[in-house]
Amino acid sequence: MAIAAGCAPLAALAQDSGPTTTLSTQIFANASQLDRDGVETADEGLAIDLKRTFVTLDHRFNDRWSAQITTDVQWNRNSDPTDVWLRHAYLQRGFGTGSWLRLGNAPTPWIAQESAREGFRYVDAGLIARTKMGAPADYGVHGQYRHGPLVYAASVVTGGGFQKPRLGNRADVEARVGWTPLKGVELAAGGYRGTRAQDAGSKPHVHTAQRWNAMASWVGERSRVGAQYFRAEDWTRITEPGSDDQRGWSAWSSYQFTPQYGVFARYDETRMSLDIDPITRERYHQLGVEWKPNKYLRLAAVGKRVEQASKQKAMESHEVGVWAQLAF
Repeated sequence: MAIAAGCAPLAALAQDSGPTTTLSTQIFANASQLDRDGVETADEGLAIDLKRTFVTLDHRFNDRWSAQITTDVQWNRNSDPTDVWLRHAYLQRGFGTGSWLRLGNAPTPWIAQESAREGFRYVDAGLIARTKMGAPADYGVHGQYRHGPLVYAASVVTGGGFQKPRLGNRADVEARVGWTPLKGVELAAGGYRGTRAQDAGSKPHVHTAQRWNAMASWVGERSRVGAQYFRAEDWTRITEPGSDDQRGWSAWSSYQFTPQYGVFARYDETRMSLDIDPITRERYHQLGVEWKPNKYLRLAAVGKRVEQASKQKAMESHEVGVWAQLAF
């Protein structure tokens, strides 16, 4: 019996698929005309942005163990030098379809899903990522468990994000629960609590940042519709006296007339200082037409408008151009 028990793991290992390594690239770029009313900035005019270049090395040891490394290169208009980051670097243990444990620098629960549900990350990041109310990846322990229509995801992380890794005096926690009652429909809720690694060293810990999220979305064969909302406390006041709250919401929709052509629209509204500067408000408008000439390339003619107001100034920006995603 002891021999049989000892051979069982070897038999299971023999059934695993062999090691495989894949290399992939995803590029987000745009050529656009940017104009700002009410202020002069160096980034105005016609220019090209290399918003993101992801190069991903994915190695699967067997059916259960894998590792991923992703580099992230960014070059925005009139920027010098180019930014290069280690976007992902983690080891993963799989536990069946949709369930896994990751150790290292991995995607965080909320932002990964907001991009997936909206479907147009190459045009702009989702509400939480665009407003910097969260990091798309961070160092720590990440887990996900899928059971029927429910998906639970949680991360215990440094709070410093992937761009400037650093340690605070305690770990941060982010969690998300998604429920799929019908095909294509997802109702989700989540939250974040921590110091975002801003209390490192001798810096005072005055407040703890908290964020609550809710999202409802539907993804069909041709259409996407969704909305999300967040409310946060002291996101930027962790080491500063005086409490301040933030809140915002976003709604989006898209429709594919054919496999090649579609239209999309999105609206965000945020208030990032409800207590200290309650006049502060931003409205973000996005409208576009997309063309997919092949499975590797997506092109979109897009118009954006951003209205910003605070007690110091009011500003409105307009941007029109072509956005592209190249994946291979």
